[in-house]
Amino acid sequence: MKPSIFLHPGDYFFGTHDGVVTTLLGSCVAVVLWHPHRRLLAVSHFLLPNDPGAGTRLDTRYGESVFKRIHADMTRHGTQPTEYRKGIFGGGSLVRFEGNPRRRVGAGNSAFAREQFSLRNWSVDAWDLNGDHYRRLQVNGRSGAIECLRNGLPSPPVRSLPR
Repeated sequence: MKPSIFLHPGDYFFGTHDGVVTTLLGSCVAVVLWHPHRRLLAVSHFLLPNDPGAGTRLDTRYGESVFKRIHADMTRHGTQPTEYRKGIFGGGSLVRFEGNPRRRVGAGNSAFAREQFSLRNWSVDAWDLNGDHYRRLQVNGRSGAIECLRNGLPSPPVRSLPR
């Protein structure tokens, strides 16, 4: 098995990998897609839904760019969204800002991702969203198996992406 790939905030991976793709999520959200026949894996780690200075460049720190990149990469590989198993993870609330809904970054990120899935008529096959904890997400590039730890402890069972 190849070494692990670690995604930092704003990183994005799409391709085949014979190892594990790992990221740590607080209020950020990871979108995961797995193509079980071609073993194509997409994992993102976005910080905010929209780029305030959006230009022509796709900046995967922002969810809107992540979904555009995923679409472009699926097209480049000649695949369709229905061929993938899909998941959304993260959106935690690690710092409480009582009475200030603009500061609920995690909830906003997860709502944005769920909205994008809905707009595209994508099913969500696996998820672990919101709550008052961080997550360590690991996706096996060979099998599509997902391990999601909350505050270092196993989360309730995550529905696995492969079928």
